Amino acid sequence: MMRVVSHWASILRGGPVPPWLLARPIAHRGLHDAVHPENSVAAFEAAAEAGLPIELDVQRTHDGGAVVFHDEALSRLTGQPGQVTETSQAELEQLPLLGTSQTIPSLDRVLAVVDDRVPIVVEIKASGPRGALERVVRDALRRRPGRYVVQSFDPWSLVWMRRHAPEIPRGMLSTDFRDDAGLPRYQEVVLEHLMMTPWVRPHYVGYDLRALPHPAPSQLRAAGVPLLAWTVRDAAQLARARSLADNVIFEGVEP
Repeated sequence: MMRVVSHWASILRGGPVPPWLLARPIAHRGLHDAVHPENSVAAFEAAAEAGLPIELDVQRTHDGGAVVFHDEALSRLTGQPGQVTETSQAELEQLPLLGTSQTIPSLDRVLAVVDDRVPIVVEIKASGPRGALERVVRDALRRRPGRYVVQSFDPWSLVWMRRHAPEIPRGMLSTDFRDDAGLPRYQEVVLEHLMMTPWVRPHYVGYDLRALPHPAPSQLRAAGVPLLAWTVRDAAQLARARSLADNVIFEGVEP
């Protein structure tokens, strides 16, 4: 049995994860609150001061830059109309977040501010031609060496990273799609059951805590692929996540 598990691990796993990925809870979009908006420099500073790894979201701008922002639409966090991918990087960097003095930061700015004080988990929110955003992320991470992993819900984004930046560890994200993602059902099945694993060769899996335990990430975990649970938001969820996964991505709770 151990030989079978070892065999599948060698086929499915991208390689060993960096030890830091499993050592401390990971701050979802930084250590954010009413004063420190999510995905802001202030939230990342707070996480760095607490010694917590940071998870952040990266999107491509209209002019080919990369900014740290979660939503496709600007309205929730800035009160402005429009989409990230339809706005220039310079315009985005001027928009205040939740009425604070914090503005949308570029990926380069965040990497410079954090300066490898803590590791960073970069979620690639790809849109448009595959490789457009991924190349910008890869080049930014290579320009400023540090402790990084990349992750995405889009397996083809991770396949691109495997082929063009194999030195950067990869995490495959998924859920059971209980919330309508607007995808055809066959795509949801492929993603939910992590069927792209042989092509992605993930170093770890990040799975929606609400869907755990789930056969797909459980089987990969048994084959040696670590499991991260997201997003933990209270003490009960934290206890449950720690019983089901190797680490947690959290917000709004003392880890």
